[in-house]
Amino acid sequence: MLNEPTTIPAAARLIAETLTKQYNQDFLPIFQKAGLDPNRLEVAGARYPWRQMQRLWVECMNATGDPAFGLVVGANIRPTTFHALGFAWIASRTLLESLQRLCRYIHLLSNAPYELSLQPRDGHWFLQESSVGNPDPVADQISQDAMIVAIIGLCRQASDDHFHPQAVYLERKQPEDIDAYVKAFGAPVYFGQEKSGLLLDKAVLEKPLPGDNLELAIANDRIAEDYIAALEPDRIATEVRTLLIELLPSGDASQDSIARQLNRSLSTLQRQLAGEGTNYKEIREQTRAELAEEYVREGRYSLSQIAYLLGFSDQSNFSRAFRRWTGKSPGQYARH
Repeated sequence: MLNEPTTIPAAARLIAETLTKQYNQDFLPIFQKAGLDPNRLEVAGARYPWRQMQRLWVECMNATGDPAFGLVVGANIRPTTFHALGFAWIASRTLLESLQRLCRYIHLLSNAPYELSLQPRDGHWFLQESSVGNPDPVADQISQDAMIVAIIGLCRQASDDHFHPQAVYLERKQPEDIDAYVKAFGAPVYFGQEKSGLLLDKAVLEKPLPGDNLELAIANDRIAEDYIAALEPDRIATEVRTLLIELLPSGDASQDSIARQLNRSLSTLQRQLAGEGTNYKEIREQTRAELAEEYVREGRYSLSQIAYLLGFSDQSNFSRAFRRWTGKSPGQYARH
């Protein structure tokens, strides 16, 4: 596992572009002041240390004198900024699926202590942000501004220019001038809230997208998964998931079998997974659920074949599990 969180350089490229084109600023000295090597911007596979990226946000705000710098950067978002996740986003069936992918693959963008989650709320969906361990609240606010505008922008690119959240909630104190926020978000903004996030219309999120392309979305899902796995090649949970996908069809994907395959005792495997905040049952459940939804969406396998691929004893057991995961039967899910 990487000792220090990192980010993809696409965000830094977007910052450099914004400084040059919209603020007429030379980005090189600003990057150097933040401790970032500008030459790595175009290096394939390179990543920047997260803490130095946080310093960059603050240095940019100081250099431009614009406290809304993050809003300006976020407005310049392109799908390619989000790597494979951006392509999967545009190819998703609905915006709900796009945002679910964002939550699932957020650590492709940065493996910092930052999480996104989608939660139902009074007939809407709430996309909640949470971050811990950021030593600089100013940097956190600027990067949060950029992320929210980027999410709204990608939703507009995938659907239409009229997309907007129902409301935006921010934990920070209200600034003197909130007009820039209301204009950038296209929605009412509430400060001093318990949680930060976006309130989103359920019907809008579930509306079919014009770019719906299942094969393209799944292909980029796999690129995203491989990219994240490569960042943490020694992570035990990743190895367990990989083995589960391989062993589930054999019917012998028990915790004991996984431990033997990894040359570990059962107690050692359990202890290492607990150290990563998970356990075998949780990984198996998540892996089965994700694969089940993918197989049902694809429509390439019968339900009995899917049950076999996921290691269920029969189709009825699989169907009951699928309803538990999704709230729908496989047939209802496929039709929806």
